[in-house]
Amino acid sequence: MNGLEKIISQIEEEASHSAEDIIQEAREQAKAILSEADEECKKIKAEAEDKAKAQREDILRKSRSAARMREKRELLQEKQRLIGEILEEAKTALYELDGKSYFLLIAKMLEKHVQPGKGVICFNERDLNRLPEGFEQTIQETAARKGGELKVNRTPGSIDGGFLLVYGGIEENCSFASLFADERERLQDKISSMLFEQKPQ
Repeated sequence: MNGLEKIISQIEEEASHSAEDIIQEAREQAKAILSEADEECKKIKAEAEDKAKAQREDILRKSRSAARMREKRELLQEKQRLIGEILEEAKTALYELDGKSYFLLIAKMLEKHVQPGKGVICFNERDLNRLPEGFEQTIQETAARKGGELKVNRTPGSIDGGFLLVYGGIEENCSFASLFADERERLQDKISSMLFEQKPQ
């Protein structure tokens, strides 16, 4: 081998080693890039899974909350329906009381609502026509105990039952319809408050 061939051979050998080094370095760089890309993919996947989990939990939480609210609404509606039925049954029972029991109830109601001062008590036509003997005296005695005076109005009032008290032009409605309406509203407010009261977790 002459000198020129030696030089060429040496150049080829060095080029070969240099190419192998370049290839090796490229392989290592490619491996590093792939590893980094793999880690990034895992990170993205984990973040996506966390996000999906959070979304699922949020959806479940909202669904459970909506279900609870719907249950409360349905329960409230059922309670209101039952209240209405019970009050209607109680009101019907009052209308069906015999005369003695009916006016004993009226006397108790009067004891609760009578006021001091001069006034008038009004009944509907049916009750006005069936006032028991001595009941007007009971009315006067009840009023007197409260420092007042009551007279029976001989003109029937437009009420279903119970009575109206009128003091100086101010009317107090003690009819059954009015009293039951007040009681229904009170009971519904109480139930609504109980149903929607926030309980500690």
